[in-house]
Amino acid sequence: MNQLPASIRSFIRTWLFFEVIVWIYSLAFHRFDQVRWINEWHQPLLDHIFRFFTSLAEVFLPLLFAVFLYFKQRKWVLPYLGSYLLSTLITQGLKHFVFEGSLRPFAYFRDETYAWYTVPGVFINEFNSMPSGHTAAAWFMFFWMALAAKSARWGVFMACMASGVALSRVYLFQHFPIDTAVGAIIGVLSSATLYYLTIFKKLANESNPSA
Repeated sequence: MNQLPASIRSFIRTWLFFEVIVWIYSLAFHRFDQVRWINEWHQPLLDHIFRFFTSLAEVFLPLLFAVFLYFKQRKWVLPYLGSYLLSTLITQGLKHFVFEGSLRPFAYFRDETYAWYTVPGVFINEFNSMPSGHTAAAWFMFFWMALAAKSARWGVFMACMASGVALSRVYLFQHFPIDTAVGAIIGVLSSATLYYLTIFKKLANESNPSA
């Protein structure tokens, strides 16, 4: 791991920290409490903040970053798009074939007599909860942004941005925390796989031609 760029090392460490926290939280508490405690944070400012975070993982920004790579780091464009495709295929495959029909919080708690808060103007999905596609897209994209940013601090920052997207999915009443943990694994491993196969391995061979 020491051969990886500092930004990727710090990104991966922060991602592992995120995973530990979310898995502990998911295993330690009942699903109702997991979602209720976050749902109780609601206030107008946070509504705007978390709608913004969720929007980061939608199609526009990932494609805009692909354009940026085309002009600044063209050799990364195909690995980037490949990891986008891989992450999307895995996520959608799990949603529609492995966890088909898995209920999102709104449907899961339909019979609970609790006044759930939903953010005005946000469409609430009911099915295909596992895994979180937005979270997978965020962690995939911010992996490459961390790589482009180069410094360790930026690696932490990019991982925190991806964590914000994950948290937004629970705050907006779209997913359970565990959905975001699995989505983050898919996003990071998809990017790490393409990065290793197409960039890191090539750089390692160039720096050690006798290997």
